Amino acid sequence: MLKKSVINNLRNIVGEGNTILESDSLKAHSLDDVMPKAVVFPSSVEEVSEIMKLATKHSLSVIPTGGGTKSFLGNKPPSADIILSTKNLNQVLEHASSDLVATTQSGISIEDLQSELGKENQFLAIDPPHIQHGASLGGIIASNDSGPLRFRYGTFRELLIGLKVVQADGSIFKGGAKVVKNVAGYDLPKLFVGSLGTLGIIVEATFRLYAVPEYSQTYLANFSSIDDCHNALMMLTSSDLAITSLELINPTLALALSENNSIKYKADNYLLAVRIRNVEQAVKDQISKAKQICSNNNGSGTVLSDEVELGFWDDVINFPWALSNTQRTVSKASVLVSDIPKLLMSLDALSSKNGITPYVSVRAGSGICIISFSAEDSNTIASINSLRSFAAALGGHLVVQEAPISVKSEIDVWGDLGSGRSIMKKIKSNFDPDNILNPGRYI
Repeated sequence: MLKKSVINNLRNIVGEGNTILESDSLKAHSLDDVMPKAVVFPSSVEEVSEIMKLATKHSLSVIPTGGGTKSFLGNKPPSADIILSTKNLNQVLEHASSDLVATTQSGISIEDLQSELGKENQFLAIDPPHIQHGASLGGIIASNDSGPLRFRYGTFRELLIGLKVVQADGSIFKGGAKVVKNVAGYDLPKLFVGSLGTLGIIVEATFRLYAVPEYSQTYLANFSSIDDCHNALMMLTSSDLAITSLELINPTLALALSENNSIKYKADNYLLAVRIRNVEQAVKDQISKAKQICSNNNGSGTVLSDEVELGFWDDVINFPWALSNTQRTVSKASVLVSDIPKLLMSLDALSSKNGITPYVSVRAGSGICIISFSAEDSNTIASINSLRSFAAALGGHLVVQEAPISVKSEIDVWGDLGSGRSIMKKIKSNFDPDNILNPGRYI
């Protein structure tokens, strides 16, 4: 329970209608079963600043949130005095369409933002999961989440050119500019990408945009062997094709995706999805070349267009939450592209040993593997530990993005961060010396 003086101050800052204090309502905002003492919805940067000054004065922990779609990410918080929602910070502040640049508040949903940008036939080149469920711009920056478009456009780190952040003491930091080329000094805004709200509360962002491509098609190739599939993948990545997304999908997930989208699929085959977006003739010419490369490696398949193509990629992005039940564990393993077959073979072995059925989609250009499965806690923990050790032996890493609380209490979801952990702790202590921002969930 917060002190009465703190409650009164919070109400004075954001208004009584933007403050939740009742237990029944607070439960709905719990993080890993930790119920906050208050939830506030500031409507301006100045209100965020005043809340942080109050939190620092009384040593209250603050957990920032946007759309709430990434609330499962990170270790279980030891406490949650205040949840600060950026939902009311949801405005497009400037859209310089001629410069392909926009500035918005951080609480705007990606869906609303893309709709606004679409009026000028432009878009923000990210496709993380949960967009239909309200994923916000600030949440995507703080988690550095991404999707298959990463192959062509990179992550938000490559798109971000400016940022405004309220720091733990309430001071306001502003970095970058409203032009793409601004290289003087350290690029501090990118420090906040993937910081999970531990360094400050992101309130505004400026980012580059792209024109919406005229036409799109996806070639979906079946391969009976992982070696043939991987050979085709390597040839595609070294070709001169302007590929938008390139995804390698294991047989379990391939079967589910094909059934859900009524796509022809050969049982027990791996799928390679090659998406190209450009002007129509360029797309058709390059899809033809991709088809030839796959054929040279014993692959055959079909071309997806229009609604079927959109439905397929939406399923690829959101499959962990569509196919697994509430006991699901979602992990992100990162290995070299050349080691992708070894990791998939390791998963097959774990499937037999621990009785799990993993669904796997691999961002084939970066070696990032999104893995989802449901199992008893003991089998889940054993599988995570084995897979994490195997990835580490390959020079890679594994992060558990989501898991039942009973599993998260037995593991460190981030794994061994090596020498980087001490560096991150020093940065954290400089930005948040009292450790009130998202304590315990990351660094």
